[in-house]
This record gives sequence, structure tokens and C-alpha cells, in this order.
Amino acid sequence: MKNGYSPLEREILKEVSADLLMQHVHKIAEHVRISGSDEEAKSLEYVKKILKSYGLRVQEYLFEAYIGYPESAKLLLTGPESRNIEGVSAALAPSTPENGVESEVVYVGSGNEETFSKVDVKEKLVLAEGLAEPEVAKRADNYGSVGEIFINDLYPHDGIVSVVWGTPGRETASLLPQTPCISIDGKQGAYLKQLLGRGKVTARLFATTWRGWKKIPVVTADLAGKVEREKYVLLSGHIDSWYYGAMDNGSANAVMLEVARLMSVHRSRLRRGVRMAFWSGHSHGRYAGSTWYADNFWLDLERNCVAHVNVDSPGAKGATVLTEASVMSETRDLAASVIQRMTGQKLSGHGFSRAGDQSFWGIGIPSVFMSVSEISTELGKKDPSVSTIDIFGPSPSGFGWWWHTPHDTVDKIDPENLRRDAGVYALVTLALCADLVLPLNYERTVQELRQILIEKQKVAEGIIDLRPLVEQADRLISALAKLNRRTARSKTKRQAEETNSALMRLGRILIPVMYTRNGRFKHDAAVPVPRIPCLEDIEMIAELDKSSDELKFLCHGLRRDLNQIADALNRTLEVVNSALHDMK
Repeated sequence: MKNGYSPLEREILKEVSADLLMQHVHKIAEHVRISGSDEEAKSLEYVKKILKSYGLRVQEYLFEAYIGYPESAKLLLTGPESRNIEGVSAALAPSTPENGVESEVVYVGSGNEETFSKVDVKEKLVLAEGLAEPEVAKRADNYGSVGEIFINDLYPHDGIVSVVWGTPGRETASLLPQTPCISIDGKQGAYLKQLLGRGKVTARLFATTWRGWKKIPVVTADLAGKVEREKYVLLSGHIDSWYYGAMDNGSANAVMLEVARLMSVHRSRLRRGVRMAFWSGHSHGRYAGSTWYADNFWLDLERNCVAHVNVDSPGAKGATVLTEASVMSETRDLAASVIQRMTGQKLSGHGFSRAGDQSFWGIGIPSVFMSVSEISTELGKKDPSVSTIDIFGPSPSGFGWWWHTPHDTVDKIDPENLRRDAGVYALVTLALCADLVLPLNYERTVQELRQILIEKQKVAEGIIDLRPLVEQADRLISALAKLNRRTARSKTKRQAEETNSALMRLGRILIPVMYTRNGRFKHDAAVPVPRIPCLEDIEMIAELDKSSDELKFLCHGLRRDLNQIADALNRTLEVVNSALHDMK
């Protein structure tokens, strides 16, 4: 390799075209792309035309999904003074009655569970800091609020407040939002808090939204590989948008089209194929498109999808931070290598949040990326034109202030940043499609699992014994290290295919345990999920009386959860040992 790149990588990076990328952004962002709208269909027609011109096999699916979008929202202060505050509501929130909802306003800070348990919000309007978060809206419902007011930053940002992942099933429909909401800008929020500091505040909330059943599209496009012809990398991004959505998600769609072009030019070098997927229902249906696809193509995805690469909001003006990209443990080495070689930056490798069309964890498909590049908060402090908003939690970076506002237009895209991000996606996709052995490292996955078990053991000491699981993980790590060493020496087609088959089976076993509560066939809620969710309740042990029924019930339930982990580790070790035997 010269300068860290293979000849093919150098060739592809040289071919990435900023001009083509910006041409695509301009065409896609001509339209306001509400899920299922005629405008969205126009952008999709352009996408399909380009994909067909590159020789990909294009398919479009139309299906009913439950979606929503806001139409208008305002807050009328009725005491101690009269004032009209404009804002935006949220997708899948209900409308108010025609004459609004009037009540006392109470402040709940960030809206965490502890605050809601201490503040009387029943029959009141809650005032919360931050973006309209589904988890906060659900708490407000649970505690009997009549509505929520969210304090944003410079501008109110559109969003969605449903905790239901995708279109609800019968068992999750009751979790849809029950109360209306409004997001207001930071200046108006500060004014409201100032009034509350002086005494009681009352207000009337007016919100008009639409929610119901609508046919929405998913477009896929396939480029087959030359060796493992049934296998493919899923490269996906949503096509729907808030307003013109040049960054979110027009620039991502442009990157997908450019990667499609590059892979088609070099199709003879691809062992596995690539499947592009353009989702509707992301912004207005809580990932309804990717959820529908996961449900309806479950078996094909389970058998053939080697990895999911997600593209969201690349190429923004001022987006120079590539250290915060989301990865799984098994995809971290791949992503870190590409980012370091292209930018010199060291990937921190933090895990995924429960967001971004990650609808495939239950199937056990390894994932890499949502957003790749972000804006430094320090840069944002110095340059108001690229100031950031916090949508990532504690993080040194974020998205531009224009995110989910009418200001997300083409002028917010930096052509060179977009070209760089397209190069990152192209090299990651290339490796997954073209490497003899899939660049997935499950030794890292089990190391992460082992570390979590050790941390949980400290909490559970004397109550539940996790040490046998740690010992299982140790044996598995040793076997995986041996597999990795032998894999590095794999030269033949048969050895590679056997190794790749084993790697796919490892993902199908380990990823559901690491990332899901509800297992392989149902989708978890769109709220934060800790690693190894079935162990979350261990944290309650320290809070419970050691002789209480509640602790004993908890321990009996946890015993079943530990069996799930033990089974996953055992089955994983069987796969690894079988692969090692076959490679002799």
C-alpha cells in the first residue's frame, strides 16, 4: 500500500466528484419531502433515474404506514400577562381541541424521571429544556400532563415525539403520544422561566397536526457481487425531510448515489454486492420505512446482509470532526482505519444510540455509522454561522443550528467536506464488498461484553454471581483471537467463504444480546438502550432491601436473563470452534 491506500482505494478516492455530489444535492433538495408526498416522489424519481443510469436494478415498494406531521402551533400566555409565542409541534403528537388546552405551566428542567416524580404535573403544561424528546413526552403522558412546551435554542426545531419504533403493532399502539406539544426558541423559553421565577404562569396551547395511515415508498437498488453473489452490504439513508433538508438528508442521498456510481465503475472487483435503500417515513413515522423493510424482508436480510452502513447528514459547513461516528465494536477497526487514513483523526468508537434507521439489530446485522462528520462545539462558539445544537448528548460536536428548520438549505453544504465524507463511505463500503474476508472483529465485541459483565458483577456482588459468564467470555475471546490469526492467513476461496459464514453467524447471535430488549423479531422503543439491555435491572439491586420480595423477584428474573447470555456465549463458541476445525 502506498500512503496507506491500496491501488484500488487510491483510484476510487481520486474519482469522487464534488461537482456530481453537489448536483445531486441541488436536485434532491428542490422539494420539501414530507413522507408519502408528491414532492418526495419527485426527488425519488431523480434518484431512480440516476441509479438506473449506473446499471443498478431498481425496485420501489409502496405500503401503508402510520405517520404524522405538524401543521401549526402557538402558545398564548394568559397569566400573569398576555403574550403570543409562536412555535412548532411535532410529528405523531395529537392536535389540541379547537379552543386549545389551558393550564398552569410547571418547569421540569431536562424532564428526567426523578424530576417528574417530584413535581406535580397532573393536568398541567410542562416546560422542559431541550429538543422535543420522545422519552420526555412519554413521561409527561404517564404523569398526567395535558401538554408539553420544549425550550429549543436559536430556533424551534421540528421533530417526532413517538417512542414507538416504526408503525405500531397492536401491543405498542397505546404508546403513541397522548398529549399535544410545542417547541419554542430559547429566547421565549428564557422569558417563560423568568415569569415562573416571579410566580404562577398560565397558558393556552394550540397545536394542529395530522396523523394517520398513508402510503409511503421505499426504493432499493442492487449491484450484484461477482463471487458471493447472494450476499450484499446494505447502504441506506432516508429520503424524506423536514423542509428542504439539504443536509438532512439530501447530502446523504447524494453520497449514496456517488457510492453507487463508484461501485458500478469497479463492479468487477466486488466479491459481494451492495444494496442501496432510500427510506421514507424516517422523519414523520419514527423509521417506518426501514422498520417495514426489516419486517418484510427479514429472512433475506438474515441470510444475506453482511453489514448495514447508514448515511445521515454528511458534508455540512464546518463539519470537521470525524472522531464521534457511531460504530459497533465489530465494525470499529474498519471505520477507524478509513477515518485515520483519510483525515488523521482517531475514532473514539462510541456505540450507537437508539436512532437513525438502525432497524436491523434484532436480525443481528452489524452496523457502521449514522452521521460521520459533525461540527466542533468550540468552532460553533467562535463562528455563529456554524453554531451547533446538542442532539448527541454529552459530546464535543453536533449538527448545525439549521437542523430540522427551514434554514437547512444547499448553502449549508461544504463541497469539500461532502467529497471527503463520500470518500469515507466509499472506502468502508468497498472493504465490506471486496475484501476476501469480511472486515469484522467479534473479538472486540466479546471484550466489550466481558467488561460490562465485570462492571455488573461489582453491583451484584453477593446477590448474583456473573463470574461464570466472565469465564465463558474469556474462553470465547481466546478462541476468537485464534480465529482472527488464522483468518489473516486465509488465502483460498473456500477458507474465506467458511470464515465469512462464521462471522455472519456470530453477528446473528451476539448483536441481539448486545443491543436489543425484545429479541430478534420485535423492535425496541425509540428510547436510550444500554448495552446488554437484559442486564439493566441489575442496577436496582443496590437500591432494594436485601430481604424484600421485590429483590427476590428481581433475582429470579435476572437468572433467566443470564441464561440468555450464557446460551449466546456457548453458541458463539461452538461457531468459532467449528470454523477453526474447518480451517485446519
